Amino acid sequence: MSSTTFTAEAGQNILLVARASAGAHNLDALQQLRDELVKQVGSGGKVDFEQVDRIDEGAAALASAYYDRIIASPVWPHVVEHNNRVLGKLLLALKPSGILEIHELIVDGSEAAELSPVTRTRDELLQQLKFAGFVDAQIAGAEVVSEPALKALAADYWKLGDVAHFAANACERIFEAVSVAKKPAYNVGAAAALTFGKRSKNSTSDSDGKADSAKKAWLINV
Repeated sequence: MSSTTFTAEAGQNILLVARASAGAHNLDALQQLRDELVKQVGSGGKVDFEQVDRIDEGAAALASAYYDRIIASPVWPHVVEHNNRVLGKLLLALKPSGILEIHELIVDGSEAAELSPVTRTRDELLQQLKFAGFVDAQIAGAEVVSEPALKALAADYWKLGDVAHFAANACERIFEAVSVAKKPAYNVGAAAALTFGKRSKNSTSDSDGKADSAKKAWLINV
């Protein structure tokens, strides 16, 4: 398990997304991270938290184009695989050019380890981000998950039967990856007007025989 230090700028609005509950091992770590980020953004910024499952189910009402940065699954264990539905909602919640940072487990790109709940590769994760509408997606770092950590995941979260067999088979094949992507510089879903010039003098006249010299504007979703 890697130890990541998160920093924020004064005045930023930040959203933390994770799977947590009163009995979750990561609850204290999430609270500590939120408290630290609150200090960094100051009175001009804000740090919110939302459950990833509520976002997936549509129960969370995220503000549109509000957050400068979203950090998903920031603390161990990074057992959530962020699907396209969740990624799409996070995209809408970011300001134009806002940053999404995801911490997620991936496999090494070869055949998935036997019994492994982790099946997504590095390339598949990046493709998922691009498909959701993000740009400049990249893997900022990846660290091999140790065998003891794999055993803990298998026993405490995935509830696998033969923990030792799984850990031995998956060792050196599962990574803790940090991926970073950006929302485009425009607001997704905004309307942009395309205005075309005057029609030529030789253009077809309207039903009254008068040339239609009015400018035309088309609306497209961007």
